[in-house]
Amino acid sequence: MKIVEKGQGLPLALETVGGLLQSKSSVSEWEGVLRSNIWDLPIEDSKIIPALLLSYYHLPSHLKRCFAYCALFPKDHEFKKETLILMWMAENFLQCSQQSKSPEEIGEQYFNDLLSRSFFQHSSGSLKSCFVMHDLLNDLAKYFCGEIC
Repeated sequence: MKIVEKGQGLPLALETVGGLLQSKSSVSEWEGVLRSNIWDLPIEDSKIIPALLLSYYHLPSHLKRCFAYCALFPKDHEFKKETLILMWMAENFLQCSQQSKSPEEIGEQYFNDLLSRSFFQHSSGSLKSCFVMHDLLNDLAKYFCGEIC
């Protein structure tokens, strides 16, 4: 309940923190999220919600790289999962230590991990097979990678 209070009732913030917490199995890990200094950061000019920053910081590095790459997309840009995975493949973002998985399978796993953490959403537009990033998550990607991309 204390984490919910920190999220200030914002659905996107609570959804992404929920995605983060589903991978944390111990009480001490949840308490670590609750005590994080990120909650106290001022939003100021960046308008990045602390809960979103926290969710990003707790991503594994391979997912951070793939998510930040999406700073290339303008707000409300619809994209297909398969196309994004091919773009990640072209950038050599899909590293596989298991020889039994193809790059496409690794990309699918990365994409599904980001989707389950609410970094991507199904599009409500005309193409139901497409995905989008919420405007605030697009801002987050640009915050971390905008100048590079």
